[in-house]
Amino acid sequence: MKFSTKRWIIGVKHGFTIWEILIIIIVISVGLLSVVVVLTNGMKYVQKTRQKVIALNLAREWMEAVYQIRDTNWTRRAWVKDVCWLKINPLLDEWAQRCNDDPWFSSGVYILQRLSTWGQEYFALTGPILTWINLVNGIENNSWFSLCHQSGYWNSCIGQIAETSEGTYFREIAWLWLYLKDSVNSWWDLISCPWWTTPGCWTASAKEFRFCSRVVYIGDSTGEVKFCGVITNFNGK
Repeated sequence: MKFSTKRWIIGVKHGFTIWEILIIIIVISVGLLSVVVVLTNGMKYVQKTRQKVIALNLAREWMEAVYQIRDTNWTRRAWVKDVCWLKINPLLDEWAQRCNDDPWFSSGVYILQRLSTWGQEYFALTGPILTWINLVNGIENNSWFSLCHQSGYWNSCIGQIAETSEGTYFREIAWLWLYLKDSVNSWWDLISCPWWTTPGCWTASAKEFRFCSRVVYIGDSTGEVKFCGVITNFNGK
């Protein structure tokens, strides 16, 4: 009796050689490596996007903080609210009721702080600081503007640089200008806040304050965001 070896021969002819196996391994490895690279780049992109979203929200928070400071000044000084609206610390009360001996917005940039009194939290500004965020000379020179992530909030941590898992953030608010809205003289349209100026900030005439909120961040990427806004000293909507 003779046994056929055809099936065995066919099996050998159609099996994988060492070189074919190596090629398959290389192809699979390249494919897996591509997947890893795509996932890694995707994670980096997500982190960069997360950093920018945080910066956007921090800048928006400053915008809202300035409006809240204005509104708190209005609430605490309803009888002179059209005069006291630009006090940078609404909880600070000096002797004069018309606020002209209290710190006001003036040329420069400011940092935001949280104040608490009687179980209530308020925003206030510290400044003016006669410099601004500039990372050219290193982040240490910007410690005025650095932020710390504490108890779910981003707070000012003046004098130290806080490197968090989300990156390093710096924030400022910049005084742009104060406009006198009802002036008929063009050279009076732009005014400043010191009490000795004319017409000065202490009058009840309609005024418009323009400012910008700026955040700079460093981490997986470096960038900045800025929003600008307007507030007034009267209830016109």
